[in-house]
Amino acid sequence: MSPKPSVLIVGSGAGASVAAWELTRAGFPVTLLEKGRNLLPGLGTAGGIGSLFGNDEVKEGRFFENQDPVLEPRTARTQTDAQQGTDRSFVGDVNDLPTVVGGGTVHWDAKTPRFWQQDFKALSLYGPVPDANVADWPFEYKDLAPFYDEVETQLGVQGDVKQMPPSTLDAERGAPRKHQFPQPPNPPMYSGLLLKEGARRVGYTAYPFPMAVNSQTFDGRPPCNSCGFCSGFGCPINARGGAAVSFLHHALLAGANLVPRAYVTKIQLSSDEKRATGVHYLDASGAPQFLGADVVILAASAIETARLLLLSATGTGRHAHGLGNGSDLVGRNLMFHFFTIGVGLFAGAPHSWRGPSTTFTMDDFVGPDTSPAAEAFASTAGLPYLKGGICEVGGGTTLLREAGIYTSFPNSWGHQFKALMRSSPFRAHLAGLSMVGEDMPQLANRVDLDPTVKDWRGIPAPRITRSAHRFELAASTYYGPKLQSVCAAAPGAVASGWVPIATIAEASGGDSSSFAGFASTAHIMGTARMGSKAESSVVDPHGQLFVGDGSVFVSSGGFNPTLTIMALSLRMAQALTKR
Repeated sequence: MSPKPSVLIVGSGAGASVAAWELTRAGFPVTLLEKGRNLLPGLGTAGGIGSLFGNDEVKEGRFFENQDPVLEPRTARTQTDAQQGTDRSFVGDVNDLPTVVGGGTVHWDAKTPRFWQQDFKALSLYGPVPDANVADWPFEYKDLAPFYDEVETQLGVQGDVKQMPPSTLDAERGAPRKHQFPQPPNPPMYSGLLLKEGARRVGYTAYPFPMAVNSQTFDGRPPCNSCGFCSGFGCPINARGGAAVSFLHHALLAGANLVPRAYVTKIQLSSDEKRATGVHYLDASGAPQFLGADVVILAASAIETARLLLLSATGTGRHAHGLGNGSDLVGRNLMFHFFTIGVGLFAGAPHSWRGPSTTFTMDDFVGPDTSPAAEAFASTAGLPYLKGGICEVGGGTTLLREAGIYTSFPNSWGHQFKALMRSSPFRAHLAGLSMVGEDMPQLANRVDLDPTVKDWRGIPAPRITRSAHRFELAASTYYGPKLQSVCAAAPGAVASGWVPIATIAEASGGDSSSFAGFASTAHIMGTARMGSKAESSVVDPHGQLFVGDGSVFVSSGGFNPTLTIMALSLRMAQALTKR
């Protein structure tokens, strides 16, 4: 029997680790190149996995696990900037993700909803949206459902099918399930219970949020202790599942090879330019290296994967302007999510900072909303319909983040600052919910290479051009008051409001490292769209070029994307094993 082809994976996050896990199980020799450090001592050993940063607010605020926006900047501009010939309007942190082994899941809040059937067939079901590049995915929900099942099992996702509304499980539009979740839900957060009751009072249904957080001992890791430091922090006891602890750990135990601090700069092609033969990278000392392989998989996140495809342009031939870029679609159709927040002020303490970020969700606003009021609102906005997204119910903030809010107030230092911290109006008395608003794909929203700005290694920085579509702006305006109504109806609420998260960024003016023109959501999709036709896509339905991250998304849906990234990567890897 001939040996299995060697596989080289660029990245170690959600898609990369799942691909490594599946391919290693199938007997393929796998090497992962990760440009960041490994903050998980013991990963890939039988002695247990540790954590180097856990629930440390100071490290979280100092880009401990993220790329340094000074040394590795991204640049940003709006569509209007681009039309006016402005190269950039910002240099710094633009939707950065953790640059470490495990990628974004080292500090995610582990929310794992599935996309619905309607997300895969939006064009067929609802038609085009003006000024947007809406398309159907090249397969349906039922084709991805078995991979959702397998990923959920390995992650140990908690949830309860019995508490899900019928619309969520609807076979025609929703995400029907054949199996109960691997683990039962965590004990609910108090703030979540208050807002769940508020939702019930105004006619909505909140139910336990599916999430990759242990509610019992699972895969050798303990149950969550509700420490209150989840989203944005490492888990100090690894009760939270993710790319590294749930997949990469087992891949390494099975023989995969991980090379941290390996910065890939270019993909090498065969002489006929028909396949990748390896990558060029800089090692931990900065020395240039080359690693060959029979198969190369890119899974570095939607921004960095697009950047690498563009950096690998050959200058002539089919890949003159970037690998797979004959259609001029590499980097285009970039999507984030447009978050909208509803907030309630409570006379008592809802304890919104205790627990695993949030324990409840609502999908009443996923839509489309077919009520006369919604249809009239959509028509006024020049849209065929309105869609919102799933809601994260009951979250709060941390002490250091609260302090950062008060320092932006005028005359808020000294005694006044201490008084604010003691009374803690923004932490002890607030609770809310946020809507993960669907983001329309637009050709003009894109990643390309900045013409002059480079990182500290001398590599061109990725440039993000993005403006919100009126679809997400209208949805935010329409659903925002509904979010507020949930907060207002919650027991003990004395005041309420709503705001798009982008408005919060603009009001604060950003800071030295955060672009205020659009909010950083950590949900990054598009840039290497999958499809069945070469002229309208970058990769085929199985991710060829082999791309195993959010780059391949055709639409953003109204859901946290990580579970879908993992399911797509598993599907791609299994197809590769059968080639």
